[in-house]
Amino acid sequence: MFLWLHIGGWIWLALMVTLGLTRRAIKSANRYLILSRLGYLLLIITGVYLATQTFATNWWLTLLKAGLGLATIGLTEVAFARLQESHLTGRLRVLLVAGFILTAGCGVGLHLIVSGHWF
Repeated sequence: MFLWLHIGGWIWLALMVTLGLTRRAIKSANRYLILSRLGYLLLIITGVYLATQTFATNWWLTLLKAGLGLATIGLTEVAFARLQESHLTGRLRVLLVAGFILTAGCGVGLHLIVSGHWF
């Protein structure tokens, strides 16, 4: 159950970030920033629980996934701040997408190593 909530949280966050960073109006983008912060809360709660379950099996990949997840959340906050200042660059968008992809890949790899199957 926690795994599905965690996956849903990442999908929610990706959707809110995509919708928020494509808005021209700052007020509209702020709505998506608030909604993305709800996703952070879900991700942190479920991530801590999942990390306690996988740490004994593969501690280094668990720490890497946690670090990548926190870095992606940080990049999201920076991207929204830059959008509000009208200084959002393509390089930051690429870093944000790369953060999502690396975090998801690390999560899938961790799940495969720990459980031995896809789902």
